[in-house]
Amino acid sequence: YLQQFPKPPTRVSLRLAPEIERRARGRVTLIGKDGMVKGQWTAETADLPAVVFQLVDRMPMRQREAEENEAAGRDLLGTQAKEWLAGPEWANSRPLRLDDLRGRVLVVRFWTDTCPYCDASLPAMQKLAEEMKDAPVTFVGLYQSKPLGSERTWTGVVAHAAELGVTFPIAYDHDWATLRSWWLDGTRRRATSASFVIDAEGRFVHVHPGPVFFPSEDPADARANADFEAIRDAIRRHLPTADR
Repeated sequence: YLQQFPKPPTRVSLRLAPEIERRARGRVTLIGKDGMVKGQWTAETADLPAVVFQLVDRMPMRQREAEENEAAGRDLLGTQAKEWLAGPEWANSRPLRLDDLRGRVLVVRFWTDTCPYCDASLPAMQKLAEEMKDAPVTFVGLYQSKPLGSERTWTGVVAHAAELGVTFPIAYDHDWATLRSWWLDGTRRRATSASFVIDAEGRFVHVHPGPVFFPSEDPADARANADFEAIRDAIRRHLPTADR
């Protein structure tokens, strides 16, 4: 299961109570900040990452974080987006510049191939791209390799995006250059997998601070669905008037 939950960039040591250690042995175990076991699974559990993260998302602590996230990114609204520093690797498109896309709404998602939240959000972006294929809107996925400083092969990145059904442009944001310029510039953020809606004048008009959005009728996914709808609404509201 370490392939599904990659090792952290720094060494982490845990000292478990004997009873917890006995219960955790040989199983994937989710332990809360209070030290209690919140869930256990075998490594063979189907869709293990999705099952674990869904449980995490329902926890009160995670709900509080989500509420705090709603205020994140408001400092960017109305400001001009800086030219991205991604590439030279691009797929599904010729190399693009932000300035080349003036006059169109732009939706940008920072993503990586070791994140289940990204695996859920990129298909949601693809859904919006297909829904709005005739509108003046461009979707772009900027790839960030985790941990910072690591490198992936571009062919592997492109293959992973293709597995998710992505056909919109993607580019490699080496060393998180654009991510740091736009999102991590001296500000503490809870997630790096942020998404942005930029209007036809190049201004940030909507920020989704991460980590996930997708359409769903399941009450357990209410927040992810609400965030998906908010992004869709932001795109529609900022399309050039004649194309609404």
